[in-house]
Amino acid sequence: MTEAGYCVFVNGLPGSGKSTYARNFVAARRGWLNLDVDVLRGLLGTASLDFVQAGAEVKPLALAVLRTQIASGGNVVFPQLFFTPDEAAEFEEAVVTSGGKVRRTMLREDVRECWRRVEERAHRAPSGSIDHNILSLLTGSGGLLELQRMDQQLSAWSRLPDPPRVISSSTPYDEFAGYAIA
Repeated sequence: MTEAGYCVFVNGLPGSGKSTYARNFVAARRGWLNLDVDVLRGLLGTASLDFVQAGAEVKPLALAVLRTQIASGGNVVFPQLFFTPDEAAEFEEAVVTSGGKVRRTMLREDVRECWRRVEERAHRAPSGSIDHNILSLLTGSGGLLELQRMDQQLSAWSRLPDPPRVISSSTPYDEFAGYAIA
């Protein structure tokens, strides 16, 4: 019988470096999957038309991949913004019901730096890309002020009985891996 795997949720603001951290961490680790929902979302034609709807459409696929990877003994890094624990609950439940273990992290970076990165990525990316959609959604909601509001909303995670471990983009990968499979 295969021992089920671990899923490390990397939560944080847009532009905090979640996807980059996950991609670099997984690059040299056998058996780990970087389940980046924004990559899946970008594969749907819907993404350029309705970014939020594309997230809803890709959710069943992400859950299926998550369950399969965990049940087969693989590990997952899941970089995704979850404003509240309730938003993450269905994904965490998928890990647990597949026999896996959940680890939560919160990648924290300066809000102004996150905003700078969001703008920079969008200016480098092709029109209609995920990066353009993220910038457009944030700009339409207040830009930097929206990111500051989001940062406040993320503080709800710190009040959980088992709060996420806070990391930064400079957290060593070996330290991250030690926490992930502890």
